[in-house]
Amino acid sequence: MKVITLTLIFLLVSASLFSQDVVNKTKADSNKVLWNAVLAKEGDLIGDTAIKSECKAQWANEVVKFSSQFSKTDKSAQEVLGTPNVLPIGGESNMAWSVKSKNGKEVSGTAFIRVSYKNPARISQVAIAQSYNPGAITKVTIFGPDKEELKIYEGTPKAEGTKGKMMNIFLDKPTEFYVTQVEIQLDPVAVPGENQIDAIGIAECSDSVIAKINVIPNIKWDSEPINLGDNINSIYAEDAPMISPDGKYIYFVRKFHPENIGGYNDETDIWYSAVDKNNNWRPAKNIGEPLNNKKNNFVQSITPDGNALLLANVYLKNGQMTAGVSFTYRTRTGWAFPEKQTIDGFINYNKYANYYLTNDGKALIMAIEMKDTYGGLDLYVSFKKGENRWSKPQNLGPTINTRQNDYSPFLAADGVTLFYSTSGFAGYGQADIYSTTREDDTWKKWTEPQNLGEGINTPGADSKYNIPASGEYAYYASTHKSKGKSDIFKIKLPQKVKPNPVVLITGVVRNDKTNQPVDARIIVEELPGGEEVAIARTDPKTGRFKIILPAGKKYGFRAVGLGFFEVNKNIDLTDIDEYTEIEEDAMRLAPIEVGQVVRLNNIFFETAKATLKPESFPELDRTIDFLNNNPTMEVEIAGHTDSDGSEVLNQKLSQARAQSVANYLIEHGIKSERLIVHGYGESRPIAFNTTPEGKAQNRRVEFKVLKK
Repeated sequence: MKVITLTLIFLLVSASLFSQDVVNKTKADSNKVLWNAVLAKEGDLIGDTAIKSECKAQWANEVVKFSSQFSKTDKSAQEVLGTPNVLPIGGESNMAWSVKSKNGKEVSGTAFIRVSYKNPARISQVAIAQSYNPGAITKVTIFGPDKEELKIYEGTPKAEGTKGKMMNIFLDKPTEFYVTQVEIQLDPVAVPGENQIDAIGIAECSDSVIAKINVIPNIKWDSEPINLGDNINSIYAEDAPMISPDGKYIYFVRKFHPENIGGYNDETDIWYSAVDKNNNWRPAKNIGEPLNNKKNNFVQSITPDGNALLLANVYLKNGQMTAGVSFTYRTRTGWAFPEKQTIDGFINYNKYANYYLTNDGKALIMAIEMKDTYGGLDLYVSFKKGENRWSKPQNLGPTINTRQNDYSPFLAADGVTLFYSTSGFAGYGQADIYSTTREDDTWKKWTEPQNLGEGINTPGADSKYNIPASGEYAYYASTHKSKGKSDIFKIKLPQKVKPNPVVLITGVVRNDKTNQPVDARIIVEELPGGEEVAIARTDPKTGRFKIILPAGKKYGFRAVGLGFFEVNKNIDLTDIDEYTEIEEDAMRLAPIEVGQVVRLNNIFFETAKATLKPESFPELDRTIDFLNNNPTMEVEIAGHTDSDGSEVLNQKLSQARAQSVANYLIEHGIKSERLIVHGYGESRPIAFNTTPEGKAQNRRVEFKVLKK
């Protein structure tokens, strides 16, 4: 108790002394600023400890002028803009400003750089991130909007013997003018070797501005990376792995491998492997033509059903390639020739690019460089407009994109958790993997990106990070502890890194008459609104499909096949809060012919009433479209009930429900002469009425083709 009391007394006295010191040193016009600072410090007193607020800097956003730069790309003057991205690790980097060199030496003893700030401020300090070989700074001057000028530092250059450091220059009191620019002068000759500056900040607070890595709080990687073994990795370089959403397939590239299409001279071919019944990887195989040619080939993403691949570049019939992105589908005889994806207004000023297709197939994320880029590669998104057609790329904004390269995007199966690589934030190496969460449907609002930590980020450039729907492991390529030039690894994910839970739904579509697999599309809608959220393809050989859906919602999904009636189902995932796999019963498509009966699955009524619920409307709207597409067809609308209650009441209820459906169709343009309405009550069950499940099957609405 005594220790606590003394601690509180010491803290309160310290605050009091600080207040008195402020009053003594400050003119009246700056008193309010400092008084607010005192109140902030006092407000941080909690219990018996003082929580120190982080002093955040405003970092330069424009270079005004400079003496020289190493080059226009590497170590350019523009590299001082934005937050530190070399410190706190520090070290020689192309992403920090350095003056012109000759024969390995900086050529001038007098060098300078002046930067400006978006929001002028009355400051208490200047923070200079000397990221490599610090000590050459000789003078620092600040400037105001009305030609105010104040020298705040002057010193003798001297090598400091550290890899890098943050230089904090504190003022005795806040400036009387608003600071708009800072100029740094240095003597590179006096401190041999490159003198690199990473960032220049101004701050209104008087605690030290520090460079830090924004790591996910308390993240801990308990597991070591696992090499995928000799069936995947070789003495050659394996890179750019893409794991299928179900975790059963992996696609990657092998570089300059003798079995590439172009042999040893072929830089990248696509290879793949699948797990066996014991969940071990089979020996990898070259995927062959047409996906591989003598150019650079690699997979960018895999659809949840595993039956389509997004590929980098546009494939030409003559074996050449152009910039862009392509799509290929699995057919009965192999992969189809990749189809070009047309993106409105697409242009890329960078020689590199990455792409990723979201699980719902609606959005295409890309790392490219356009006129509105913030620097180097930026992340953009385009939205699907039609078959092989996409909207103009939209920049994802400054929360995600930096003045450096931002690339290798991967959107998790939950549709909101984005992982990507960037060299624009402070990290552990040349580029680190960060995560952020999409906050709305504008694709412009994101949470502050957080570093995934040292468990996966290394001193090199870390990228191509992706995870299956289960969220159990991350897959990536690395040269660290590799057997060959680079290998593919997986690492168990800490809970803090896992995306929101999803559900993997698998099933099969068959012809109801022949029992043969059907080449169909599975279209998923969120209920009750009916918004389309995903499309899957069946495997043309087996009829199997896979869908990945975010947990916690209700969905309806339907199978559509050419020459068949649609079949619809609904599923309630509202009570699921962890990754789950569900195997659905076969969806049986009936051929369109006279006498065929089709069940309308997603039709919902008020209990014991004939009043349609709103979640029935998407199914009824599809029925309207079907009848409009078959204008000569006449059908019977049939209502059925279970055996609860009297036969008379059940017959009346079934008739009323069938009539409600017919009325909806008529109100939306279907002629009444094409419809016959009949209520069969409990007389035509399709399951036993002894269980709730059986009764649910018997409560149904069907239509029967009377005339084609």
